[in-house]
Amino acid sequence: MRGDRGEHMKLKPNRHWIVMGPLAFIGAILLVATVVLAYTAFFTWLETSSGSPILTVWEVRGELPENASVIHLTEKDFEQHPALDSIIRGDKRDPGAWYSGDTPYGVRDKRTIGSAPVTYVERGVLIESFGPDVETRNQPYLEYDGAYYYFLTMIP
Repeated sequence: MRGDRGEHMKLKPNRHWIVMGPLAFIGAILLVATVVLAYTAFFTWLETSSGSPILTVWEVRGELPENASVIHLTEKDFEQHPALDSIIRGDKRDPGAWYSGDTPYGVRDKRTIGSAPVTYVERGVLIESFGPDVETRNQPYLEYDGAYYYFLTMIP
């Protein structure tokens, strides 16, 4: 009998691991799912509670500096960025009066063209597509139909 007991005692820890292994795996999956859900809920709350970022576009006039970066807007750009389209040539266009103020390349004559709410995703895509060049620290001007613009997105 003693031999049987010894064998029985050796099997008991193995059964323990057979049960605990899958439970630990399920626990790890639940932990990861909880973290992902909490992260998603937090950023959804952040986006919806504080309002949308605001895209504001200014037009500048006069001769551009030689070192100015210029991106020529195309129809494809307007299709990919409807908020930019609505401000530059659509229903959100509401040009203000010209005044002298800071621009990406110093003080120039400028005027506000308009503003529109954008999502955080749209804001990120606009900055990625037309935002400042990190290496040169220059924000490009956007050119469309002979006029030059720059934009900022503000988070409320």
